[in-house]
Amino acid sequence: MSTPVPARILVIDDTAENLQVVATILQAAGYRVHVARSGRQGIDLAGRAQPDLVLLDVVMPDLDGFATCRAFQAHPDLRDIPIIFLTANRESEDVVKGFEVGAVDYVTKPFHAAELLSRVNTHLQLRAAREKLGRLATQLARYLSPQVHAAIFSGERAVRRETRRRYLTVFFSDIVGFTARTEATGDAELAAWLNDYLDRMAQIAQRHRGTLDKFIGDSVMVFFGDPDSSGPDEDARRCLRMARDMVRAARDLGTCIRVGIHSGECVVGNFGSEVQLNYTIIGTVVNVAARLQTASQPDRILITETTRSLLGPGFPCTPNGPVELRGIAHPIPTLWAEIPP
Repeated sequence: MSTPVPARILVIDDTAENLQVVATILQAAGYRVHVARSGRQGIDLAGRAQPDLVLLDVVMPDLDGFATCRAFQAHPDLRDIPIIFLTANRESEDVVKGFEVGAVDYVTKPFHAAELLSRVNTHLQLRAAREKLGRLATQLARYLSPQVHAAIFSGERAVRRETRRRYLTVFFSDIVGFTARTEATGDAELAAWLNDYLDRMAQIAQRHRGTLDKFIGDSVMVFFGDPDSSGPDEDARRCLRMARDMVRAARDLGTCIRVGIHSGECVVGNFGSEVQLNYTIIGTVVNVAARLQTASQPDRILITETTRSLLGPGFPCTPNGPVELRGIAHPIPTLWAEIPP
């Protein structure tokens, strides 16, 4: 079991006696201590040492504590370091000003070792908790599309069972001959290849701002129009641009895919139980898009007349006529969307 690395604390004070007192208290408690005699020296040292916490004197010549704190807040590599002010002034105006410029706490002089260590420990624990939450959020983001992750963590969308109707363009694809590949390839090699393929597809979906709903084996499901939308027409255009890029990317990987796309009103939102939810879409439009993918051909994109009507000029298509789809009552008018070189 590895030994925990002691926290690094930077003390900035222009008085040598104060530096000595504070450093002695902190070192006795097991912390690694760096000291600086001015605000400018402290900023430079912080950039190199990357301390976990800063103890900062308020009254200093040249650059006082408030200006030094502002400099920390303005620096992208230093702004997240908690700063505790060391001050002999108990006036509330100075205390408030300290919080306004970015300090998280203050300790008044003369120092009481127990109080100083208690405040230092509290803010080190708070920083560790924030960093842990940040890591968890980053890991959670891998299970959600960027748009959904952003909507949840910004507070824009509540995490509860709720649905709404939205006009969406829905995309399905699968790999031609994937079953034969699984039978001819070892498990480890197949998993590595499939993960590479899905990674390429996910990157393309994100680039076109599609909501990646799920991977179903080798199949990919993406929709456009929620949680953000550029309007039904532009959503459909972005979906087709994405589909073209995915077909080309599959070719680069030595394989080919079939694609189906349909547009219309769907029910979208959080479905599931009180303990586990799934952000997804349901409705006839989803079923039609999935059936179109099955009816499509290798290296081709089969779309409905509904989707074609949204695209406008600049997206050439070849009529394919009505197609009967399993589970759909009436034949669906379809077209082949052309894929420019």
